[in-house]
Amino acid sequence: MPMKGLMVMKKKFPVKLIFYIAVVFFSFLYNATLGKVVLGVFILYMLFSNRNIFYEISATKAYKNNQLEKALGLFEKAAKTTQNPRPKITYGYLLLKTGDIEKSSQVFKEMIDSDIDIDSKMKAKSNYALVLWKSGDIDGAINLLEEVLSEYTSTVVYGSLGYLYILKGDLEKAVEFNEKAYNYNDSDPIILDNLGNAYYLAGNLSKSEEMYKELMKLNPQFPEAYYNYSLLLKKLGRFNEALENMKKADNFNLSFLSNLTKSDIEKHIKEIEDIIAREQ
Repeated sequence: MPMKGLMVMKKKFPVKLIFYIAVVFFSFLYNATLGKVVLGVFILYMLFSNRNIFYEISATKAYKNNQLEKALGLFEKAAKTTQNPRPKITYGYLLLKTGDIEKSSQVFKEMIDSDIDIDSKMKAKSNYALVLWKSGDIDGAINLLEEVLSEYTSTVVYGSLGYLYILKGDLEKAVEFNEKAYNYNDSDPIILDNLGNAYYLAGNLSKSEEMYKELMKLNPQFPEAYYNYSLLLKKLGRFNEALENMKKADNFNLSFLSNLTKSDIEKHIKEIEDIIAREQ
């Protein structure tokens, strides 16, 4: 994967940690009971000062178990108990994914206006672009992602911008950009789906099929991949395969960030089933 540059980060020597360990050590030398008390206090302090890590781990587990409300609460706690921007970015994204545009917008605006590292700021801007899109400002979202991409290249930005170009309807630009994204990362499922779908919409079915063959080998975990592939298969006259993939799309829970609806999927399932029935 191409890199814009290598950032060397200087790690601060953990002076405080060494000081605390030294205090515990000399406490034991002076008196065993005192040493145990000081050690206990030190352990409690370390647990308390690093509680954001516990919140993040618990939140991630809750999210994987589809306990979204619990995950949101834990990510919010993690964001409030550390200066590290990472849990705040995840919290803002999850707010958006569950449809809370206003709160998500507030989280990312605060991050963009704050004094955080450039990597985190670019991630906040990228996510805020999605907020703009879901608020109905697709042009603003595209402009912001183009601005981010001029300073900061990442697979996520390529995936988001490529998707928005497709939604915008400029197929020539969508194909050109998603080919560029594919050259940047040819194994990312979202980029493969974007390019395959752009080719399909532009009428290049053979190239679209090539992309979807690559994509299906990766077992993508989002409904658009199967929905779009099904549309291609239907166009190619492979109706049984089209039905199978549309039903796979129907097995997913649709998030607020998905541009699909349950009725879209069900409509296409019925259409394909009717075609198959007529051919029998």
